[in-house]
Amino acid sequence: MFVWQAHKGKVDSLAFGPDGRLLATATGGTRTVHLWEPTTGTLVRKLAGDWPDGRGLGAVKSVAFAPGAPLLAAGTARSVTVWRTDNWVPVADLATAYAYELAFGPGASPRLAASSSYDHTGIWDDPGRPTGLTVRRPDRQVVPRGVAALDFSPDGRLLAGNSCYDAMLWDPATGKEVRDFDRPPGNHRGAVRFSPDGARLAAVRGKWVDLWDVADPTRPAVTIQAGTGRQPAVWALGWASDGRVLMTAGADGFVRFWDIESRAELRSFSWGIGKVYCAAFAPDGLTCAAAGENGQVVVWDVDA
Repeated sequence: MFVWQAHKGKVDSLAFGPDGRLLATATGGTRTVHLWEPTTGTLVRKLAGDWPDGRGLGAVKSVAFAPGAPLLAAGTARSVTVWRTDNWVPVADLATAYAYELAFGPGASPRLAASSSYDHTGIWDDPGRPTGLTVRRPDRQVVPRGVAALDFSPDGRLLAGNSCYDAMLWDPATGKEVRDFDRPPGNHRGAVRFSPDGARLAAVRGKWVDLWDVADPTRPAVTIQAGTGRQPAVWALGWASDGRVLMTAGADGFVRFWDIESRAELRSFSWGIGKVYCAAFAPDGLTCAAAGENGQVVVWDVDA
């Protein structure tokens, strides 16, 4: 287990690169993306936009790497900026401000979805296509309301969204809704994640995590109470590579691993770093990272 002080303020978003050698962080208060070597905490690079006309970034709210393409996206207060990760040159400027959630689809030409605080969710095909000095609008939009969390299915055929009011699935090729999950509304914008095989969807509502069968809408949700204490909200989700274990992290300062079949808590971790706002498995499934309120990042071995 390794902990380092990455930022002075809270960390809103983190993401592992596809090979696990880089970890990107965003604070919501600085105009840069920070790239770290996750096993040592060494700062490798800062990305600040560096457009030919002198444009910089707005405050960076979210970060995401494409799993199958050399692309990194950052949602900022101004737009979504996309870099190529083989030369760190910004290539695309996408017209969505205050994007607090980003999701890349699979493949060499992935789609990118971004949810905005301006109550819309945009989808771009081929988001790494250079935009020059223009700002490219979404190819299509989905529901005209704020969606706090997004995730593509492993095959890229579905896009999941989660808000305070409901969870839903869309066809990202058309932007049309294909399923709305029947569940109680809440007052918390929880995470949403497909299982590695795409068969299940985990969606947070407050301290609860609902697990849905994606293919069978008649099957009721299985629910795990993952948040505890006076501040029980769950902020982050992640699936182990075998799909049998779910990771949750939240305002109680704990990261927990859950057995999906029995709904039993397997392990819990707390490092005294305050509320945990973001957490993720590395692509190889062997390590995890978490960060939050106090600006610290923790990386640990799953089996340690």
